[in-house]
Amino acid sequence: MNLPSTHDQLNRFVFDDLEVRGEIVQLHDVYGELFHKKQYPLCIKKILAQLTMVCNLITVNLKIKGDITVEIRGDGLLRYASVSSDNSLNFRGIARHNIADPNSDCSFRELVGSNSILLITVHPADAEAYQGIVEVTGFNLSDTLENYFLRSEQIKTKIMLEIQIGQDECFGGGIILQALPPRSPGHEDDFNTVSHLLNTLTKDELLYLESDEILFRLFNQFTVRKFNALKVSYKCACTREKCLVALEQLGQDEITKALKESDQNAVVMTCSQCGKKYTFDSREIREFMERKDRDPEPGADQKK
Repeated sequence: MNLPSTHDQLNRFVFDDLEVRGEIVQLHDVYGELFHKKQYPLCIKKILAQLTMVCNLITVNLKIKGDITVEIRGDGLLRYASVSSDNSLNFRGIARHNIADPNSDCSFRELVGSNSILLITVHPADAEAYQGIVEVTGFNLSDTLENYFLRSEQIKTKIMLEIQIGQDECFGGGIILQALPPRSPGHEDDFNTVSHLLNTLTKDELLYLESDEILFRLFNQFTVRKFNALKVSYKCACTREKCLVALEQLGQDEITKALKESDQNAVVMTCSQCGKKYTFDSREIREFMERKDRDPEPGADQKK
């Protein structure tokens, strides 16, 4: 089947005659960038792919400048999985696991274990971060997220996530419906009505139909207003400066030792998320250290 032209896009929509809003996201190319140079088993790819859709579906409603991180921590085969996305829907993600078989495709419950939690952290650009935490429940990620929104934000939510994945390719489709605060009487059953309709959507339809076709297929009896599509992009947050700051934490003795052990008299750092390599020679490291000594962080004197 051919992929929809709307892949790697997120589309928001509202019902003019119902008190419900929603979003559709379909991803493909960005997964190739997410998994580039990473040897994740199939089941780990699947959970990261789902978290990517979820994170962008949530971040698009962020009213302030900043980003959101959605992560799972547990005691199962998956130890940790995290995806972050900013206002512009630039995301990055990483996972840690205890799975040796690259073809492993274990169930969701086997993956997360019996004592796992879902964390959603909002990182405003100019304020302290705040976080919501809920126990991972049910037999898929959608169950846990619906429970999170109901318990933490008192918002009725319906989420459908579908993934088609292989060793060399991954594509996914996700849709979320959320009840809006009641504005007038007579709309008490709006959310239940559209949720029942969403239950009729098949996996292939969510993955392969254009977003407009999906909305028509599900909700043609209502007036649905769709907003301009937003592009979803993979963008790691790593920079040379951040790597130098991390390198500084090793201390001068360890840096000197690493330089001596290098054939090129340089230190190579590899980003754990995107696999990008940064090479720093002794001159660049020395100049960075001197600059840090000369221009200490604001407030450093007050902390002494």
